[in-house]
Amino acid sequence: MIANGLTVLIGLGLAYGAIFSTPSGNLNNILLAIASALIIGCAIVGRLINRVSWQSSTNLVLGAILALLAAARATFEPTSVPSFWVILLAGIAVAIMALWAILYREASSSESPTV
Repeated sequence: MIANGLTVLIGLGLAYGAIFSTPSGNLNNILLAIASALIIGCAIVGRLINRVSWQSSTNLVLGAILALLAAARATFEPTSVPSFWVILLAGIAVAIMALWAILYREASSSESPTV
């Protein structure tokens, strides 16, 4: 639960950074690499803790995409790598998936629905 809460904050921070950096999408590479590593770490913890793990799997893939983006921006000229939409949409998707993992609890088979 704590890992998903931290992931929500990281995702919102990425979306905020993508929108309000000057120029838009010009987020610091080191900050982007740290955020992607934290997302991957929190996704691994979330997969181990949650009974339903597809949200954490999605965050794991999105964290890997952000890590690849940070590596591409460090290797190539940052202006040649379009990153605004990737950072913005990945940040929003990470936050949504983590919130979904926090709020959605699958009913266990031992519980009977009350009518």
